[in-house]
Amino acid sequence: MWFDRLLQGFIDTFLMVGVSSLIALLVGIPMAVILVTSDKGGIYQAPLLNRALGAFVNLFRSIPFLILMVALIPFTRLIVGTTYGVWAAVVPLTIAATPFFARIAEVSLREVDHGLIEAAQAMAADAGTSSGMCCCLRRCRGLSGASPSPW
Repeated sequence: MWFDRLLQGFIDTFLMVGVSSLIALLVGIPMAVILVTSDKGGIYQAPLLNRALGAFVNLFRSIPFLILMVALIPFTRLIVGTTYGVWAAVVPLTIAATPFFARIAEVSLREVDHGLIEAAQAMAADAGTSSGMCCCLRRCRGLSGASPSPW
């Protein structure tokens, strides 16, 4: 009996963390790419967009999780239909994890040598291709915590 409860707790925990991490990854990487490319000196310079998205990321990173979870109760009820349980926990976990991952990915993408992007553009790559392929492929290992890519 106790083993079944323990196993169910592990499954619920891995489900909550896995789903929220996957959503944070899928939303955080585009946010990071937008933050890097819209910054001063970026490929698509858009200071207003960069400041707004940067303020959004900083705002949600600064709110403690417990306060965020309580503040999101109406939103969680709207999305999931309940305020407790595994799926109700995914909503605040995702909203809390996405800005953290976006900032980590942004820092990692900023480490890409600007000469690599210039070289891609010199080989007739458009701005989207050069930022997407060079930055993301170059830093995939950096985001995963492995050693940096040799190319």
